[in-house]
Amino acid sequence: MNDFVDARDSSAVEQVLAQACTALGSAAVLAQLTSLLPVELGRPRGLLRAERPTRITVGEEALALFTDRAPQLQHVVGGVVLSNDTVSPMALPGVLAALVVRALSSSGRYDDAAVLLTSLRDAVQAGGS
Repeated sequence: MNDFVDARDSSAVEQVLAQACTALGSAAVLAQLTSLLPVELGRPRGLLRAERPTRITVGEEALALFTDRAPQLQHVVGGVVLSNDTVSPMALPGVLAALVVRALSSSGRYDDAAVLLTSLRDAVQAGGS
């Protein structure tokens, strides 16, 4: 387990995220990814107040995470949501991997991502043995 996960390889990132989502839960994985991704925290629904979902935005793509329904991948241009695609639990790791790789290509924080992804992979492997 001395090798680091290549944060530039979307299939390797997806594999780690899929294993981590299964073992740790998507909420725990998303909490870890907030150090790498631009996350806008949501707010719960209240009296006369609509829910604002937690949103991870990279470029024109945003992943909206709701408390009471499935996540949605949104195409946003100029602050206007042009399309909503529901993301199934099985597809969530792939969507997250694409957002992570895209965010890293603009930020260049590959080393930070490699350390985080490797620690997620190692935590999952240690929990399974």
